[in-house]
Amino acid sequence: MTRLVWKRKNNWITISPNQLKGIVAVCLILVIIPFFHLFYLSRLSYEAPDYTEQFIGAMAVEIIQEEQRGEIYFLKPGTSAGEFLQIAGLGKLNTQDFVLSEGMSIIVDKNDSGTNVVVSEMNAAQRLALGMPLDINEASRDDLILVEGIGEATAGKIIELREKLGRFKNIEQLKLIKGIKEKRLSGLRKYLYVRRS
Repeated sequence: MTRLVWKRKNNWITISPNQLKGIVAVCLILVIIPFFHLFYLSRLSYEAPDYTEQFIGAMAVEIIQEEQRGEIYFLKPGTSAGEFLQIAGLGKLNTQDFVLSEGMSIIVDKNDSGTNVVVSEMNAAQRLALGMPLDINEASRDDLILVEGIGEATAGKIIELREKLGRFKNIEQLKLIKGIKEKRLSGLRKYLYVRRS
C-alpha cells in the first residue's frame, strides 16, 4: 500500500489511500447537494390558496364553519359578505348582504335553504398577531395583558379607569394612569385604539 506524503510548512502529513477516498467522497457529496436542491426541490411547489396571502391594503376576515377551526382570508376593502361566501365556496347568503370590515369573524351555518351567518369580532390574540389594534373600550383584562408593555397591574388599572370614565373618549386618557407617560403611550398606540361610536 502506498501512502501519499504532503509537505505543509515544516510538518509532513501522511494520507492513506482510504483517507484520500474519504476526502473525495465528501467533496463529491458537497458538490451534489446544491444540484439536488436546485433541481429536485425547485420542482416541488406550494401555492397558497386564493385570498390567504396578505397584501397592502388588505383587510383580514375570519370564517368559521360548522365546528371547524377558523380560516383567515385577506380581502380588498369593500368586499360584501355575499361575495366573500362565494369566494370561500360556501353558497349564497340567506340574509341581506352587508359590507365586511377588518377583524370580523363570520360564523357560517350552511343548511338546505342557504347559508346563515353570525357576525362577531376576531379574538384579541388573532387581531394582535395580524397587526390589528384592539378597541380599548371592548378589551378585557386578559386581552390587555396580551399587549406588549401591559402587565397584569396596568391592565387592571386600565379597566378601573374605563369603569370610572364610563368609556374612553380617546387614547390620550390613558395618561391619567400612574406610570403611563407620552413615551409609553406612543408604544401602546399601535396596539390600542378608541372606536368612534
